[in-house]
Amino acid sequence: MALSLQVYFDFSCPYCYLAWGYMKQVKAKTAINDVWVSWEIHPQTPKDGANIQEVMPTVNLPERLKKLNDLGAPVGITPGHNTFRPNTKLALEALEYATACGKMHRWIDAVYQASFVVGVNIGDKAVLLKIAHNIGLDASELDKRLESGYYSPTILAHDKECMEKQLEWVPTVYQGDTRVIEGAFSYADFEEKILALK
Repeated sequence: MALSLQVYFDFSCPYCYLAWGYMKQVKAKTAINDVWVSWEIHPQTPKDGANIQEVMPTVNLPERLKKLNDLGAPVGITPGHNTFRPNTKLALEALEYATACGKMHRWIDAVYQASFVVGVNIGDKAVLLKIAHNIGLDASELDKRLESGYYSPTILAHDKECMEKQLEWVPTVYQGDTRVIEGAFSYADFEEKILALK
């Protein structure tokens, strides 16, 4: 029987990208039904995004790069090279459409690739519509829903849920009502905690 997990995350968070890579690797070892729940953690980010040093002036970039890339090494990802923080509102709203169409995982994978590997601005609606088209979603319908704010109430509801759960970090992984792991963690810690749930 598949293990059911919920992961609270935001596309702007490199540790969430790490958790995505960790989850994919653990899923190769055991059956997991993972549902990813959006939480816009930096709604104040400008629509066009910002360099990480603009929003975190004291950040030590070489130290940050090494820490993130060391954490990603076991699963072959290097999030430390990305120093751009996008506004993720539209990408998270589009996730709701993708989920409704049965393509939640494909959307998340494609958006992470675009942001952390290709290095494009996932806050740009044109970028998101291109991703949608590439994974077989109706980009025209998605465009209409983004323009109308169709999923805005859902994003607000997720924010309320996270506040009620008193979440402090993304990613945060739950099994039912039990908080399993959160924040910055290694692949080894993640694998141990997830497999122990079986």
